[in-house]
Amino acid sequence: MPMKPSELLLALVAGSAACHPALAQDAPALTGTPDCRFAPVQPAPMQAPAWKGGCKAGFADGDGVLTWRDNTGKAYMLEATLAAGQVAGDAKLDLPDGGVYIGTFRNGLPDGFGYLRPAGGPRYEGGMRMGERNGTGEAQYPNGDRYQGEWKDGKRDGTGVLHYMLGGRYEGGWKNDQPSGKGKMVFAGTPGRELAVTDGVVPGQPAAPIAKASYTLKQSALHTRALVRDDIASKLEVPPRLPYDKLSADEQATVKRWFPALATGDEPPYPLEGPADFYRTAGRIVGVTRQYGSISLYVLVGTDGKPVSVTAIGLESAEARKAISVAAGRLKYKPAVCGGQPCEMMYPYRLCLTMGY
Repeated sequence: MPMKPSELLLALVAGSAACHPALAQDAPALTGTPDCRFAPVQPAPMQAPAWKGGCKAGFADGDGVLTWRDNTGKAYMLEATLAAGQVAGDAKLDLPDGGVYIGTFRNGLPDGFGYLRPAGGPRYEGGMRMGERNGTGEAQYPNGDRYQGEWKDGKRDGTGVLHYMLGGRYEGGWKNDQPSGKGKMVFAGTPGRELAVTDGVVPGQPAAPIAKASYTLKQSALHTRALVRDDIASKLEVPPRLPYDKLSADEQATVKRWFPALATGDEPPYPLEGPADFYRTAGRIVGVTRQYGSISLYVLVGTDGKPVSVTAIGLESAEARKAISVAAGRLKYKPAVCGGQPCEMMYPYRLCLTMGY
């Protein structure tokens, strides 16, 4: 169960990873002007696409740019070399909301091998067939996880390895984008520990709580300003002011479920006095920099509880990202416990930053 982002104070929106648009395959009719025709585009445009490039023998031919908008108004741009109205070789397809595909095409669709970066989805490099991820490829997910292996119709399917940003990995079978059949879980923390698993399930993992709690961290009246909401952080899954050993058994189980490769009986690292001080600092940084957006931080906590490094993903402002990373790295932590001994492990913060009015 992945860790949900703490709201400071917005929500993430994930985009689709599929890549369907481009020139249609085996289309019986062409579009364009009579002296410069090309294959129809997908998804269907609200008006005729525009081709800026060469024409030859009545077809779009040579280097150029094809632009169109679908029926919802979303814009697409294809930079390619066309031959008799069809894409020839590699091309670049700009997707709505900032996504892009760069690679080979066949019959006008991404096909063969390419690089796909959809808006909000995993970055992918590998095999493509008919606009979908197929064959062998590698995906880098927004949360830092990385998958290497087989794909079918845009989903993980076959054999593959999922490396978790929080440590450890799953190796084995996949079906319909989920671990399936025989596999192996290599646990986070102390190297060399692994366990044969079925469907990616580690025996003894804590069950999801029946009723999920939600906590809010308030500012003190002294620091509340007219233009800032008095709640610093909301939708927290565990009480932010308590250390790990003061959390209830259900709350500790909630924290453990953030770690996909945590062995039964192990403990994750945790802010020594709870994460409340970090959230307050992050709130002050938001107030000063006026930089909003999503950010994930991964603090590598050593066996002595001291931060070894901080990795930050997200947030456009490098200055704000650095300031929040420094705040996470200055906090004191309880070290992880692996097999009864302190061990090195990541601790995550996943935040959505905004200013409330």
